[in-house]
Amino acid sequence: MNKIVLGAVVFLAILLLFLGAIFLIAGGLENAGTGGVLVLLGGGLLYYVYRHDKIEAAKPTLVSQTFNVKMDGSGTMAERQLKCKSCGAPILDKDLKVIQGGVVMTCPYCGVVSALEEAPRW
Repeated sequence: MNKIVLGAVVFLAILLLFLGAIFLIAGGLENAGTGGVLVLLGGGLLYYVYRHDKIEAAKPTLVSQTFNVKMDGSGTMAERQLKCKSCGAPILDKDLKVIQGGVVMTCPYCGVVSALEEAPRW
């Protein structure tokens, strides 16, 4: 809702609470009934404005952000030949297989199967 409308509703609620209090103070059965109804209406309007603000505050807002990222390698890329961990024989591309997301190399000479591990860059 518009802030002006919410302000008018709050003003009306305070006015109803004030008039209800006057009727309650005046006494009498009819005045007490009228005052009670006015106080309930004013309180209901204030509760509505309170809940409306809480609901509006809880709604997600769309935030647009732009990131400029420049990626650089940590050093120069050098080609290395893979060697068997057991016998030291060279491993070719045809000896590499991807199994469940990991690279597995099989030595064509000794038959040892091992996982290819990436060395950290630090």
